[in-house]
Amino acid sequence: MVFRNDNHGVLFEKEIRYHKGCNRKMTAALFLLTADSRLWHQAENHIGTNEIDIAAIKPRRLDAMAYVCFTVAKDIITGNRTVSLTELADASMLSPRYFLVIQTAMLIRGYGLNAANRLLFTEGRKSE
Repeated sequence: MVFRNDNHGVLFEKEIRYHKGCNRKMTAALFLLTADSRLWHQAENHIGTNEIDIAAIKPRRLDAMAYVCFTVAKDIITGNRTVSLTELADASMLSPRYFLVIQTAMLIRGYGLNAANRLLFTEGRKSE
């Protein structure tokens, strides 16, 4: 898995154990919402056992990267398409690390957590 930093990895692993068995959309959104501690503190009270009340989260004082994570998480939950692929691919808008975090979330959304882990592990080994 590609985490933003060690804190992201620890927090996501804790949350995914607590929400064991949640669907791919929720898992991907949790992955993004846990990427930034300020975002997580604003979101955590709006997360139920198997759902996220994304409309109730009102992000405040986030940096641009954290706001993109929130917006992509919201798009995953609602099915909207607020963030375009060209925006995500714009290096002036998104750091390479955040791009990889969002890419990981997309793998989780599309293929599930186990498949994303396998794909990322396999690809990472090929590039060594």
